[in-house]
Amino acid sequence: MRLPEKGLPQRKILDEIKQATAQDEQYQTGHILGSMCTIPHEFAIKIASLYPEKNLGDPGLFPGTSKLEAEAIQMIGDMLGDEHVVGNVVGGGSEANIIAMRVAKKYKETLEKPEVIAPETLHASFHKAADFMGFKIRTIKHDENFDIDLGEFEDAINDNTIAAVGIAGTTSLGLVDPIDKMGEIIERKNPSTYFHVDAAFGGFVLPFLRDLGHSFPKYDFSVPQVASITCDPHKMGMNLIPSGTFILREHFYKDVLGFDIPYLAGGAFKHFNVMGTRPGNVVLACWGLMRHLGREGFRKAVAGCWENTLYLRNQLRALEGKIEVAREPVINVLGIKSVSNVPMSEIDKELRKAGWYLGFFRNMNPPIERIVIMPHVTRPIIDAFVETLGTIVKRLS
Repeated sequence: MRLPEKGLPQRKILDEIKQATAQDEQYQTGHILGSMCTIPHEFAIKIASLYPEKNLGDPGLFPGTSKLEAEAIQMIGDMLGDEHVVGNVVGGGSEANIIAMRVAKKYKETLEKPEVIAPETLHASFHKAADFMGFKIRTIKHDENFDIDLGEFEDAINDNTIAAVGIAGTTSLGLVDPIDKMGEIIERKNPSTYFHVDAAFGGFVLPFLRDLGHSFPKYDFSVPQVASITCDPHKMGMNLIPSGTFILREHFYKDVLGFDIPYLAGGAFKHFNVMGTRPGNVVLACWGLMRHLGREGFRKAVAGCWENTLYLRNQLRALEGKIEVAREPVINVLGIKSVSNVPMSEIDKELRKAGWYLGFFRNMNPPIERIVIMPHVTRPIIDAFVETLGTIVKRLS
């Protein structure tokens, strides 16, 4: 396609976009069961539509928006155990994780062979960071219950370790690493190790499940060794896509490791993120939605998703002997595995043909399908999915 010489009418353009996006899957159908995103909250959409020109790449021009960003970070920090934090709303969890690894590497930049210790369940963004920055990732295996081997974790920490990563809501099964025990090991073995927690998904889930009486090991800034946390508002925070946050406990990292940008129209500023230009309307939507929903609103959303997760768990019992839950869920993420002679890859293929979209982790042992019960997933949808899954398994057996 080439840029047209003369512009086309808006109606024609809108019709073409409508025709193209008709091919897209829609969250509203409920058939997107493998995504950690959902339909953004209507209030977040409204706020963002009012302020499309805000650019926090030049915060001196937008001091009001910048102030609200700091307040949004403080609110999320408070959810995660410390409101006296700094950070930014960034382009998703991947950017936040990459920033964290840059901080860790710069903090120990004299090391010739830097290493990062992380569970094998770590997100792909850490491998991207390793490729960008030239450090080695030493992955720690999990046991048959998908829990990290703490003995292997302790053995892996050495003088070349620049960072360790713990996960609060793993990508595959939504599990929570024993962050507190990992912190104790770090303190004992190499206390200068930068400890980052990837709570991209769990950050907007765990605090509210805890409000509802669930118990978890400490996973946030209540663990003294934790230096930074990734937490994504565009997941269970229901903000616009994309929006992640990178949150730092210590101000000095940001002061020392930022990039000086002297030529900005709003005045010289120290950038800390990967992106230069950053959409301020997403930040305002994040701030506004958190203030609108409050803890009560998020608690209600999380409670509904958790109850539907348990409902799915119970409905799947009808398929025992064919399909089983890979691990009892701890948050609103559930993995299923095949225990018959039918490979999970074949089941995934047939589910997609039938219009159901799960997350297939083909490299796990055993391979699993990930189901994420987000706010757009209702019980009638769960019933329809389980019925389709049962029909497929029966046909393939």
